[in-house]
This record gives sequence, C-alpha cells and structure tokens, in this order.
Amino acid sequence: MTEKIKIYDLNIDLPDLQRKAVSLGNFDGVHLGHQKLMKNNLEISKKYDLEPAVLLFKQNTKLRLKDEKEYMTSLEDKIEILSSIGIHTFCLIDFDEKFMNLSPREFIAEIINKKLNASYIICGKDYRFGKKASGDVDTLEKYEERYNYKTSVVDFEKEDEFNKISSNHLRDLIREGNIKKVNKLLARPYKIKGTIVDGMKRGRTLNFPTANLKLSFNYVLPIDGVYLTRINIDNKSYYALSNVGKNPTFGENSRKVETYILDFDQNIYGENVSIEFLEFFRYDIKFTSREELIEQMNIDKKRAYKYLENLS
Repeated sequence: MTEKIKIYDLNIDLPDLQRKAVSLGNFDGVHLGHQKLMKNNLEISKKYDLEPAVLLFKQNTKLRLKDEKEYMTSLEDKIEILSSIGIHTFCLIDFDEKFMNLSPREFIAEIINKKLNASYIICGKDYRFGKKASGDVDTLEKYEERYNYKTSVVDFEKEDEFNKISSNHLRDLIREGNIKKVNKLLARPYKIKGTIVDGMKRGRTLNFPTANLKLSFNYVLPIDGVYLTRINIDNKSYYALSNVGKNPTFGENSRKVETYILDFDQNIYGENVSIEFLEFFRYDIKFTSREELIEQMNIDKKRAYKYLENLS
C-alpha cells in the first residue's frame, strides 16, 4: 500500500511535532543529483528514526529573482516524483518578500527549527539561503548545536568528468531537443501535462488526426520538431508522434504541441493527459505542399513503428 502523502502549509498550519530529516533546494526536474540527495535523506531518516521530508516553495524562486519563465516541473510534479522515490512529507512555503528578507540565522531559527522541527538538514554543496543568498553550508553547520540539528552535505552528481548535473543545463538541453541526454539525467522521460482542447482539425484532412495540448504549467518545451512520445490518458499509455512548433507549412504564429496517437481512435477532448518525450525525430520545417507533408508524416510513422519494434 502506498504511504499517504502529507502536505503542510508552513504559512498557515501549526508546526508539525514529528522530528524530520528535511531536504532543502529548488529541485526543478528532480534530476539524478536531486535523487542522490533524497536517497541520503531516506538513509538518514531510517538510521535515526526520523520522518523524511522536503521543503518546497509554492513558487519557483527564479520566477522572482531571475524572471525565469519556464520550468521542467510544477509543484504538483515535484510532489508526484518525490513521493515515487519514497518521500511522503512535503512542507510548502511562500517565496515572498518576508521570506526573502530573512537573514540566514532567522531562516534557521524560524523555518528549520520552529516550523520544520528538523533534526537533520540535507542539501547540496552549493546550497544558498537567507537574504541575498548570504547563507551557505558553513552557516548551517555553524548553528547546528544552538538549534539542535545536524547537516548532511551531499556531493554533486556529475554529468561527465567536468560538469555537475544542474537544472539550468537540463532546461537548455530540452530547448536544444537533446531528449536522449535529458532523459538519461532525469532517469525517466521528460514529461509535460495539460488538457486536450479543440484545434484547427486540419490533421483529420491529412488522415493524421492530432490531439492539441493546452499546457497546465509553464513547461520548458523542446526545440520545434517531431518527437516520438508516449501519451498517458486515464491511466493508460499509448505511443505517439508529437509535433512542437508553429505549423510553418500553414503559416501559424503560436507554438503548440500536437500529438498523433498511434493505433488510437477515441474522443479525448477535455481529458487531462501527460506526454513523455522519448526520442527526437526531426526538425519542424515548411513543406511546399500538403502532399509533401503527408509523405513526410508517413515516413515519421514508419520510423516510429520501427523504433518500437527495436524496443521489444
């Protein structure tokens, strides 16, 4: 049986008395580096009989600090992924002016000690906190005795010999369409979510009916092109071809995600779905005629079936 998820809103809820091991960070993408940190949390929690927990911001910090607009994971996505790893307690807090103006010591006293009731703090080597990011792991270790907690600093998970895995770099890789590498560093396919809505219905006239996705979150999208994907509808999965782009053949202006589901003929308008990107096939280009577009789409379809044959 899956353990029940517990969510505490630190802005309104009373402090939880359960002693915890708390992971600190932004965790966009919940990549292999983040997963390493969570594994450390679970090991510590088991050893010292603590409740493994994560402090999560209701809003991504970079949305305020750096005007970053797109992310790999929403708050709900993070909770879903982290709970699958084994973390079931989530402490949420507003990343607002009051929080941003806390000094490092105030953050430790008010958040770590009083609100989180943390016995252990788990973070990466580059973790920063407090006003103007003036606190670091040395600050955490400095106040351990005074506020009755210990700090576990987790080393970086490396992408290669020289570079650590980072959310910033992963977002760049997605924008480049390097899905294979992204999925390797996430240890799962990159996923976006949304609702199927009415589109131009042009795909039907081409004998390739597509499902148009209205994103539920500001996900970072891969470079315009055609991808082998897997769409999840009502707890069932289907392989598909997804096009990200503006439909240059028909002169459209806005980027969108359209998905042709292989061997599928159901009405799914209004359904909430998720789409996992498995493989980049080709860039989005302008064709000289509908016939040329249809020919290419058939080539894409054959390639998809060939790819899936090799998986089995």
